Parts: sequence; C-alpha cells; structure tokens
Amino acid sequence: MTMTIHHRDRQAARGQSRTDRIEYRLLVALAFVICFVMVAASRALSAFRGRTVETHGQSIFAEARASAHATAGYAFLA
Repeated sequence: MTMTIHHRDRQAARGQSRTDRIEYRLLVALAFVICFVMVAASRALSAFRGRTVETHGQSIFAEARASAHATAGYAFLA
C-alpha cells in the first residue's frame, strides 16, 4: 500500500516540476522579447548618435537571451 502512495507522490511531483518548467520558459520568453527590444533600441541609438556600439562580443540575440535568463530567475525569489 505504501508503494501506491509513493507512486502517486512521485507523479504529483513530476507534474508540478513540469508545470514549473513551462512557467519558467514562458517567463524567459516574455523577458527575452522585452530584453531584445531594449538591446536593439540601445544599439540603434548608439549608432544613430555616432558612438561606437558596445557589443561585448555578443550578438543582439545572445545578449537578449543572457539578460532574459538573468532576470527570470529573480521572479522566483518572492
């Protein structure tokens, strides 16, 4: 009988972790869109002003992705 209870607990935990992963991915996707727009605007404004664009060796996509992952983790601290 305890085996059945443990099996249900594992299934419930697996379902919860799947939900958490989906929520995290959605949060990262939303943060990516926001960060992408901000990075593109920042680089465009720098180029428009005639200043050198600081890329730190990253493409716009890579910089937005890194920023999205960095900021999404803070959502779960609360």
